[in-house]
Amino acid sequence: MSPVHRPDPDTERADALYDAVSEALRERGRHIGERIAAQRAADAAFTALDEHLRSGGLLPTPWRSAAPTGHPHGL
Repeated sequence: MSPVHRPDPDTERADALYDAVSEALRERGRHIGERIAAQRAADAAFTALDEHLRSGGLLPTPWRSAAPTGHPHGL
């Protein structure tokens, strides 16, 4: 049996932050209160991802796979 590939903790963190932003942006809400809450959740999720990246964290997997080659962080 071959070993199961598991991403490292840094990749898991970046991907979880990316997923949180994506999920928050998909939320629409049925009334103004829900829409405001969804926008706040999206802002908080994006802020967390931004802070992760600015502190030297890895890019999320979807962004790394679309980035130019030759840089360890896909930049």
